[in-house]
Amino acid sequence: MQRCFLLMIAVVILQSINAQGVLKGLVTDKDTHEPIIGATITDAVKRKPLTVTNADGCFVIPKKGDAQHSAQQIKITYIGYKPLTVKATANGHYELEAEISKLGEVVVTAQESRGLTSASKIEKHAMEHLQPSSFADLLELLPGGSSKDPVLSTPNNIHIRELSTGNANYATSSLGTSFVIDGAPISTNANMQYMAGAWDAAATARDNTNAGVDMRSISTDDIESVEVVRGIPSVEYGDLTSGLVKIERRKGGHDLNFRLKADMGSKLMYVAKDMEWQEKHLSLNLSADYLNAKADPRNRLENYKRVTLSARLNKAWEHESYNLQLTTNADYTGSFDNDKQDPDLNYHQEDSYKSSYNRMALMSQLQMKMKRQLWLKSVGLTVSAAYEHNLMERTRFIQLSRMTVAPTSKEEGENDAYILPFKYVGYHKVDGKPLNTYAKLNMRLQVPSNKVSNTLLLGADWNIDKNLGQGQVFDPYKPVYTSISSRQRALKEIPANHRVSAYAEENIKWPTPVGTFELMAGIRGTQMLNLPQAYTMHGKTYWDPRANIGYTLPKLTVFGKPTFIRLAGGIGQHTKMPTMEQLFPDKLYIDFIQLNYYHDNPDYRRINLMTYIRDPRNTALEPARNLKWEVSTDITLGGNRLAVTFFREKMTSGFRSQSYYDTYTYKQYDASAINADALTAQPDLGSLTYQEVNELAGYANYTNGSLTLKEGIEYTLETVRFPVILTRLTINGAYLRTTYNNSIVDSYRPSVVIDNRQLQYVGLYANDDGSVREQFNTNFTLDTDVPKLKLGFSLSAQCLWFTTSQRKEVSNYPTQYIAPDGSIHEWQDEYANDTYLRWLVRDYSASLFEKNRVPFSMNLNFKVTKKLLDDRLNVAMFCNRLLNYAPDYDSRGTTIRRHETPYFGLEMNLKI
Repeated sequence: MQRCFLLMIAVVILQSINAQGVLKGLVTDKDTHEPIIGATITDAVKRKPLTVTNADGCFVIPKKGDAQHSAQQIKITYIGYKPLTVKATANGHYELEAEISKLGEVVVTAQESRGLTSASKIEKHAMEHLQPSSFADLLELLPGGSSKDPVLSTPNNIHIRELSTGNANYATSSLGTSFVIDGAPISTNANMQYMAGAWDAAATARDNTNAGVDMRSISTDDIESVEVVRGIPSVEYGDLTSGLVKIERRKGGHDLNFRLKADMGSKLMYVAKDMEWQEKHLSLNLSADYLNAKADPRNRLENYKRVTLSARLNKAWEHESYNLQLTTNADYTGSFDNDKQDPDLNYHQEDSYKSSYNRMALMSQLQMKMKRQLWLKSVGLTVSAAYEHNLMERTRFIQLSRMTVAPTSKEEGENDAYILPFKYVGYHKVDGKPLNTYAKLNMRLQVPSNKVSNTLLLGADWNIDKNLGQGQVFDPYKPVYTSISSRQRALKEIPANHRVSAYAEENIKWPTPVGTFELMAGIRGTQMLNLPQAYTMHGKTYWDPRANIGYTLPKLTVFGKPTFIRLAGGIGQHTKMPTMEQLFPDKLYIDFIQLNYYHDNPDYRRINLMTYIRDPRNTALEPARNLKWEVSTDITLGGNRLAVTFFREKMTSGFRSQSYYDTYTYKQYDASAINADALTAQPDLGSLTYQEVNELAGYANYTNGSLTLKEGIEYTLETVRFPVILTRLTINGAYLRTTYNNSIVDSYRPSVVIDNRQLQYVGLYANDDGSVREQFNTNFTLDTDVPKLKLGFSLSAQCLWFTTSQRKEVSNYPTQYIAPDGSIHEWQDEYANDTYLRWLVRDYSASLFEKNRVPFSMNLNFKVTKKLLDDRLNVAMFCNRLLNYAPDYDSRGTTIRRHETPYFGLEMNLKI
């Protein structure tokens, strides 16, 4: 319906233009009937470019002199389409046929976008053939991607153009990837669902704070198309560093859809009803899905479940001078992660983890498109609101082997601590209620021109994040984690996170006799509001200039085939603002034991503390900024297409947690003078002697200290479908090189104990915490479509030529050191023989920095689909790693044996 609606708009535009003295035309795709923007109209006789089609696919050629347009021959060209030479008519409708005919064509792989920047377009048919359970499965189709077994027991974060280390200090890349669904972004800036003090894998492995969107929560069944922008996106999209994921969901239709899927780790059920009233220009889409996954099918105590509900209403109104379209969406996503130890195997001791994620979202978008040829082309308003109620619960049976304290004081100074019982059941809850509101207004302007297709985009958006939850909730007298250093704080006390942006962007396409030039250039300014004046970001605007430029050569003929060649390049700045947790972390409570006295009588025991409070807020924290550039070539030869992109991205200000040290003074009481037999109450501190002790202690805060450098080459080759065997070959892959490094001085304190105290010196090192990773892969996909049999299948050989990892050399000698009094001193060579300072000299062997190389391996994946009952029933099956070649190899004198097991599943889709 949408395509017909757009076509109707374009026809009305043609009729509304003054017909006197001009040639008017509309250019559309022959199969999809979508307008083709930027097609070049050339005088077929004089071979002189006349004009280009505008944003509606229309063109206008003014009449010159007494020339009769009815006798004029025009030639219409656009990259990826067969040229069309016809006699011009007064109000012509011209249809271009794609070099790769889309009529009856089935595309089961991602395709490179025709835009200026590098992006992968994934259509519905490719998703159906892939048979995904969550959005994470779609990443296999990107250059550099490969099939992986679903791991739904831990968060799935996106990594574009990088080889992730899994280190939280380099999570800015996933945090800086923006997901936009139907025009509304998903915000995770108010996510503070971490368990303070946690050290066990049950809680830490599921922590997704400051890591971006968890792709497990995004169902793929309603998605009509996905565009993953790997290069430089439009300035319309902000608060990102690494990439953009634009998701468009289905609108209209009349089907009742069912989907049932089962694989080795999960089961999925989906139902949807599409309703459309064409005469009213109204449609309603309703859907629901349920996913139940287990990390191990044999273990029913660890599982992940997802429930999604969606209602999408679309209404259009027609007016003689404009068209109006209203889209309203209401969505619910429930994500439930559970893990429990079997009581029979855990000595009947309780040990469980539960996490629930409940997100309700409303979105409304109003768009007005002008029918007449005016400067103003369209105006759009998008508003959305999302509310989450997230709950994380941890229950553990605690059994202590020594006297342990529970610090409870919220005031700085001396205080007595509560002594924990030796056995108890602890319960810790994290209550989060993130609220996000978003509003965007933009307009598109166009200078009427017959020579240049141009669009000026102007807009602004406002984003507000607030958390209304209670935060960390636990009984301080029965903590799950006895080492917890924070106290309870209601998240609703944290100021709301406001972000306002404005942007402008010009898009130009200019055909000339020597080729077609394209330019997309703009600038975006962003400012954080509601920040205290002490913050560096207060009142500061961060500018993101971005530009993409392209040049398409005139049509060539190579081997008798029409050939199009386009060269493109782009450069741009990208900015990701800090999250609420990074801007306003919990206060830290540093407790020193001044007296630890044990008595057989519990009433006489006493532990006295000196408590210091530190606010780890880093007011100098600034946004993470990534500068990326790329150059690419796109060659189409007789319908066969090759796209190659070289890219480089450098971000030196990624977010990381950095340790800092201060000196603290406390009393150390002498308990040897206490007469245990004479006690009638707890010992009196006033009667005890003590000595003052200085202690170095560290705390962490967030800084802009992580460097991430991405370099590589991406390539995609798409052939035409060979007519005899009905098969098409797609080759895609990438060479990726990712460098991670700590771009600021790092600290290290040895754990050595001297005179019953941990070493009171800290070393500062210039080079620490760095690695380089490389990967080169190629996927060969043969997909066959047999329309007569209504059968389609694909065979994919995913070749990983090599992967390497190498830790960067670190400094064995510090450049500076922190003394017990907190002062910083320069390092001297003679300190290597000092009784205390010699421990700051680290001894790393050269083998630690050797490059580890994993040689060639290949997986063979098979997928097949069969349509039945007039295409209403679709049965599909997949098997990853049907065959596997992974030979043994030697690594540092050790033989590494590799073994892979197949992963398979099947599904059924029914349309009624």
